[in-house]
Parts: sequence; C-alpha cells; structure tokens
Amino acid sequence: MPTHTPSFPDLLFDDAARLRRWEALLMGHLDKAGYRELHPSLVMRNPTNPSTVRFFDGDQLVALRWDFTEALARTLVRRFQEPPRRISYAGPVFRRPANSWDPVERLEVGCEHIQVEREERTEADRELARLLMAVPALLGLEGCLLHIGHAALLRRPMEAEGIPAELGLEVARVLDRRAIHRAAELLDGHPAKARLLAHAEILLSGPDGPGSLADLARGPYGGLLEAEAEQLARVLSVLSKQLPKGLTLRLDLGDLRGLAFYTGPTLRLWAPGAQRELASGGRYDGLFPEMGRPWYAAGFCVRLTTLLELGDNREGGK
Repeated sequence: MPTHTPSFPDLLFDDAARLRRWEALLMGHLDKAGYRELHPSLVMRNPTNPSTVRFFDGDQLVALRWDFTEALARTLVRRFQEPPRRISYAGPVFRRPANSWDPVERLEVGCEHIQVEREERTEADRELARLLMAVPALLGLEGCLLHIGHAALLRRPMEAEGIPAELGLEVARVLDRRAIHRAAELLDGHPAKARLLAHAEILLSGPDGPGSLADLARGPYGGLLEAEAEQLARVLSVLSKQLPKGLTLRLDLGDLRGLAFYTGPTLRLWAPGAQRELASGGRYDGLFPEMGRPWYAAGFCVRLTTLLELGDNREGGK
C-alpha cells in the first residue's frame, strides 16, 4: 500500500522569531480595533469535514482543528446567548493538503466580526476591509493586491435557474480553474446553459474595476444582481479613498472559491512572489444559523505560513 509522510515543517531560529513578531504585530493591530482573543481547543470532537486530520483517541474518532472559523463558532454557540462582537485568534490549523508537498500544519492570525442586526453588516464589512488593508504595511510588504469579490454573483443566478446545489458547487469549482469548457459539459442539456456560460464569461473576464460592473449590468443577470453590483461599487468607492500607499485595490468578479461557505463580499490579499494568497475572508451569514443562532458574521485570516514561504526575498523579511 503506497504511503507518504505528510509535511509538518519545523521552524528553526530565524523563522520562529519572525513568526512570533508577525503574530504580535497582527494581534496588536486587532487589539487596538477592539478585537478580543479567543482560543478554541486544538482537538475537535465528532469531526465531519473531509478536510480534517483525524485520528483515534482510544476508541473515539477525533480531529485536529482544521479551521478557526468553525471552531470559534461552536465555542460561541455553546457559551453565549449574545455573542462577543469582535474576536481575534492566532495559532495552527491542520488540513489535509491537496498536494503531498503542501504543509499539513498551517499558521494563521485572524478575526471575526459578529452582528445581531442585519443593518450592521455593511459597516462591519468595511471595518474588516480597512483592517486587512493595513496588514501589508504592518508586515513590511509592498506591491500587494487586495481583490474584492462577491459570492452571490454566481450563486444567485444558479439558484434562480434551479441548478441543484451539488451541481452548482461543481460548476463553481471548474470555473475557478477557468475551465469554461468543463462548465459547459456539466450544464449540458440544461435550458439555462447559454445564459449561465455567458454570465461566466463576464465573471472571468479579469479584475478591472468599474468596467467589470458595467459588463455585469449588461449581462443576462444584470437585473437580478443589481443590488450586489451597487454594493460592490460603493465598496470600491469608499475603500479607494482610504487605500494605503503600496497597496492596489481590484474588483474580482471571478472569485468563486468558497462558494459553499461565503454569502456576500469576499476579500483576498496577494503578496508579490507568493504562490498562494496571503490572506482571505469575507461574509458568511449561513454559519451561525446552521448552529441555531440568528447571527450574521464576517472575518478574515492572515496565513503566516504563506509569509514564511516567501523567505528572505521580500521587503521586511529580516
């Protein structure tokens, strides 16, 4: 039976020192904004997510914490009738890697903003975006890109056309790889195929700000997505006036990852030379209702493992 040893990287002296410094900088940044640290257990009982790293503790199957968001949510639901509004966290998560050379253990710092009133969501989204916009300067990075997207841009048209949820996620997965031909195969025989593929072409045309929104308005679902387009236009207008030096803001209508989780605006931060995003997040209003709490939520995480992978060939790496 073929086996391989998962990658659990050790951090030696310089990397360990960098990690602690970055953690302190980011947690201090969140603390100043009123975010209080919560540290859920590393071990999660009754694991159901296929991404978890699972093992037997005696005769009980348990898992290592695979994602802070779910672990935080379960802790809050158990302990609070009214949630703390601003939460921060730092530490490792353990995920089954897509590639054998990817690390299983990943180091993150992040935050979550919880709202109990629907009207509070817009300001919470902007607050989180402003916090994330300040991260590159804190870490000594220049030339970063912040991409703004919206999960509803694909979900709502597929729901309106009666696409089953499982098929919709598969379509999103292949479109995330820019494989429109595979989406065409998946939708073959569906009466909305031509409309959905034309819409996909618009979403994947590339991040180009207001021009993308104009194309969206002229597309087959322009009327359906009018509210989302207006929301993105307002976000771009507000954030572009607050953009720190050295950071570029872009609209990315084709951000389709996490469609099963995100429900609204999404954030992805890219650093020069990184093979994967440095930070990501967005709005996920479905999480707490699934656990029995009528709360709205959004957040982001900074992946310090990605920063470590950049090595010394970056501004502020030493």
